Amino acid sequence: MPSFPTEFPTIRAVRPGDELIIRDVCAQMLIDAPEAFADTLAEVEGRSHAEWAHFVERCAEGIDMSAFIAEDSSGVCGFVRADATDPRIPPGAVLVSQLWVAPRRRGRGLGRELMNAATRWAEGRQATHISLGVAESNLQVQKFYERLGYADIGIRVPFPPNPTLQVVVMARKLIS
Repeated sequence: MPSFPTEFPTIRAVRPGDELIIRDVCAQMLIDAPEAFADTLAEVEGRSHAEWAHFVERCAEGIDMSAFIAEDSSGVCGFVRADATDPRIPPGAVLVSQLWVAPRRRGRGLGRELMNAATRWAEGRQATHISLGVAESNLQVQKFYERLGYADIGIRVPFPPNPTLQVVVMARKLIS
């Protein structure tokens, strides 16, 4: 029987110097669940150090984008990204993406805490809404987001790696 770390992970904002950590966690996310994310493993592995540094710098500044990682005694065990500049969202909204929790930490509240971190960041920017996309076939994850107050807003978009699949757009209003 596998043992699980007993301490709750620490969640922190991405900071300068996290390039290798973020590259590795993004690769781990795709190895774990390649069908759940818009990037492919080849794309993640093909990005240069300068590209990762630029992404981490933008997240660390926290002006228009932020990202949060969770760490426990075994290393990084969670990630989420929040972006206020994505052209697919209306002004005043924030898009949450790339939520991932390591298998050793699933089912124990870490996903909710990572989403709370992204939501607090969005609220700090006075965002009016927070939105995200979920593969139409991933009913379990849709239910998770519904428990956090998100609702299907009736929009479907093609899933970038496989345009024959649809993404359900979900959103929730933030209290100003």
